[in-house]
Amino acid sequence: MQILFTVGHVVLGLFFLMMGMMHFMKMKDMTAYASMKGLPMPSLSVAMTGMVLMIGGAGVLFQFALVWSYGALVAFLVSAAFLMHNFWAARDAQMKMNDMVNFQKNLALAAAILMLITLQL
Repeated sequence: MQILFTVGHVVLGLFFLMMGMMHFMKMKDMTAYASMKGLPMPSLSVAMTGMVLMIGGAGVLFQFALVWSYGALVAFLVSAAFLMHNFWAARDAQMKMNDMVNFQKNLALAAAILMLITLQL
């Protein structure tokens, strides 16, 4: 069972690390999206959330400061769900569906990470 847990940690850590890197690799597009969603200082917001994702992902990947790494990722996921994927405000049907899927995904990932936190306490 330990090997499965380790594989899960590696995949989860890499997922968030890569998502953080994408914030910088696709800075222009991510900033435009954040601006469209009404985030203040969209460029700074994208950079800061990219760093949170990379640091949190690296912490999970290398199993360093796990409670803090998990906590940072949960904070990002919950805030992104409500600020960026507010499907209830979307007028376009396709955008509403995309936002609903991402809202649910973010909350499900946050819930799973909260369960991982309990293993560290």
